[in-house]
Amino acid sequence: GAPNVSTATAVREQHGHDESMHPCAPPDVVVWPQAVGQVQELAALCHRCRVPMVPFGTGTGLEGGVNAVQ
Repeated sequence: GAPNVSTATAVREQHGHDESMHPCAPPDVVVWPQAVGQVQELAALCHRCRVPMVPFGTGTGLEGGVNAVQ
C-alpha cells in the first residue's frame, strides 16, 4: 500500500521511458518494495495473474527496455 505503490500519472510517466527515442509507454502501477520478501511476493503475484513486471533502475538505458508496451 501507500507510500510504496503509486498510480499517479507523473510517477507512471517517469517510469515509462528511458533515454531512448521511443515514446513513453507508462506502466499501470509503480511499486517500491522495501524488502526481498516483498519482491518475491510481488513477482509471484505478477506471475500468478500473468501481469508483466518491468524492472526500472535509473532510467538511463538507450533501448526502451523500461517501456510497458503490454
